[in-house]
Amino acid sequence: MKVQVVKSEWHQVEKRYGIEITDDLLSEIYPDLEEPSLMLVDIAEGVVDIDEIVQDAQDNDVELEWEWLNEDDWWTDRKGGYEITYKVADWEVRKDYEPPITHKCTKCKWTGDKWATQWCWEDSEGNKLTEAVKICPMCDSPTELTEVGIEQQKKDEEKKARWAKKDVETTDDFPSEEELAEEKKELDAMLENLKESAAWPFPDASEPSLPKLYPAGEYTIRIWGRTREVGLGKITKAQYDHWSSSEFEGELSDALNDNYDYEENNTPEEARFENSYYDYNDVKSFWGFDEDDTHMTITNSDGEEIYEGSLVDFIVEAHGDDEDAAFEASEEVEELYLNEYLGKGCFVFWTQGGKGSCIQTTIDTAGEEFDPRKLKYTTWDIQGSSCVNRLFYDGFELDDEGMDSEHDNWRGQWSEFELHENVD
Repeated sequence: MKVQVVKSEWHQVEKRYGIEITDDLLSEIYPDLEEPSLMLVDIAEGVVDIDEIVQDAQDNDVELEWEWLNEDDWWTDRKGGYEITYKVADWEVRKDYEPPITHKCTKCKWTGDKWATQWCWEDSEGNKLTEAVKICPMCDSPTELTEVGIEQQKKDEEKKARWAKKDVETTDDFPSEEELAEEKKELDAMLENLKESAAWPFPDASEPSLPKLYPAGEYTIRIWGRTREVGLGKITKAQYDHWSSSEFEGELSDALNDNYDYEENNTPEEARFENSYYDYNDVKSFWGFDEDDTHMTITNSDGEEIYEGSLVDFIVEAHGDDEDAAFEASEEVEELYLNEYLGKGCFVFWTQGGKGSCIQTTIDTAGEEFDPRKLKYTTWDIQGSSCVNRLFYDGFELDDEGMDSEHDNWRGQWSEFELHENVD
């Protein structure tokens, strides 16, 4: 017996994944469960909350292998986090889905979907543009929309208009002008109270919301969030053909984790992996944490917390309305896309991640005042996700001291393995 479950990520619209919960999977999550088939019945009838099962799987380090249902190209104007929901429902994967060709290069012959293009904020002479443009991933030339891209753009604009109309239509009790004026008076009074009680002068809109300088001393930065360790290594064609086949693709994870009996399964010698997955990193190797999901604190030498928020918000608050300075406080130094820049061959791409402790580091200002505007970081673009990999202060890289025991809450959550072949 099995129960099919759909996982939905709500990015203003829905992005769906599916999984089949079986007796064996429940036994892995709950080793002491005597009759998993009875629990499957409870899941199907809605007696058991699927959110709890997912959380229990994470707590017991059991990997849930969700299938992206590939149901459509999806649009969103939402940034940052998103809500996840689960429900019992039948599903099937549309393996024939391919993203539409929406962009083409104005110089070379490249064509592709909108996710493969890159944003650029400068022209060919290095001058800043008033509006970012999308450029070709192959030759960095400007791109233009294909006929399909023009149609897709129209659909996106229509969707945005529908969402905007929906927001207006659902606001039935919009306040009158008199009520708005009264509310403004209350907010102005609250603002005056905040100005009087603030620890430092309340900043103007054009000023940074953090103090420009703090007293000299040591400042400890701690960051929590989603961590990633990524490796990309070359494998043989025989290994790729064997483990990408429908018969053995489900056993790839066991083989790369040294948890597979090659002899018992009559695996050909040329298809066997000599090393564990973490040794396959000769092409690319990366460790970092997701830029859009961080919790950050800064504590001075007296143990006082002078900042709590996210890394991105800290940069914005440190620079205020100086958008150029805030933009320059982070730099993308590397990118990894499986369909680009790898050359011909076969590869194994693995990712393992966790949530909790990311980095702890101490800044000693050596007698000078601590300036929040001197903190910068670098990122990698991993298949479209921006990940932080280094922190800098005043041009010097900060060492990761390892999270102290009082604040350490890291736990492993998931791992993914993927084979890829480049034929060009």
